Amino acid sequence: MRDHRLGYGLRMKLAAGMTGLALAASLGATLSASFVPSSAHAQLFRTDDDEDDPNQKPTDSTVWDAKRLQKLDRNVRKLERSVARVENKAAPPILIEPDPEVVALQATVDTLSRKLDQHNASITQLTAQLEESQHQNQVLQGKLDALTARIDTLTKRADLSEAHLKDIDTQLAPPPPPPPSTGDAQSDFERAFNLMTSGKTDDATRAFEAFTTTWPEASQLPEAWFRLGQLRAMKQDNAGAIAAYATALKGWPKTSWAPEATAKLANALADANRPTEACQAVAQFDRLYAKMATTDSKALAKTVKVRAKCPA
Repeated sequence: MRDHRLGYGLRMKLAAGMTGLALAASLGATLSASFVPSSAHAQLFRTDDDEDDPNQKPTDSTVWDAKRLQKLDRNVRKLERSVARVENKAAPPILIEPDPEVVALQATVDTLSRKLDQHNASITQLTAQLEESQHQNQVLQGKLDALTARIDTLTKRADLSEAHLKDIDTQLAPPPPPPPSTGDAQSDFERAFNLMTSGKTDDATRAFEAFTTTWPEASQLPEAWFRLGQLRAMKQDNAGAIAAYATALKGWPKTSWAPEATAKLANALADANRPTEACQAVAQFDRLYAKMATTDSKALAKTVKVRAKCPA
């Protein structure tokens, strides 16, 4: 019990800041003589400096700074544990004061750990917010794609509607006026015929129509109606073509274009599902124009005869 009290007293003196080589040496000699072999005592009280130089021993003039006091305190604790093992007695637990550096380091670790936990919580929260934002962006992108597709559809419909309106406007617009007369029937006829041969069928149609009204007594009038029949047939206007051919063939003229006009009149009548009249036109062709007709006109008349089932 005396030794325990002695160790406890030493610790109290060391904690209060008492220093001195005499006290440490006396305590070490007493404790080593009473409880611990000299070899154990030497092992417990070795310092880092002793490890460097085994023969060097501390002197009274050695300055016991805070670091050496801490080493001495640790050695005392080791000695107390060795004494307790030697006595093998149930002793009250020895209160060991924590190392201030360890306490400060532990406090720093705790602080950093709390900050790390806070940062982890912030990262988790930010990650959740980011995932929510990404989900909202996907929803908005889907809506944007749907709107874009609808806009494209509406744009196409608007373009089609605009084109249809232009077609309607073109159909409802009045035809341009025919070219003004030159004052000469032959010149007007040649101008209309040149428009036809150059492929300007609409202008040629208007020019021939103007000719029929401007020059009703001209010698070119029957041929003008024949050319109108040709132009109308090009536009699949069977009724207009039949009227023009019939007007041109009044009196069954003996001109060079009369056989062609008769064969085409019969063909237009057959296209208009008027077989009886088509056969009559073929009969007139055979009777009046077969000898002077071209090969193409004869072939066309023969085809119409078959289509209309004309009698032989």
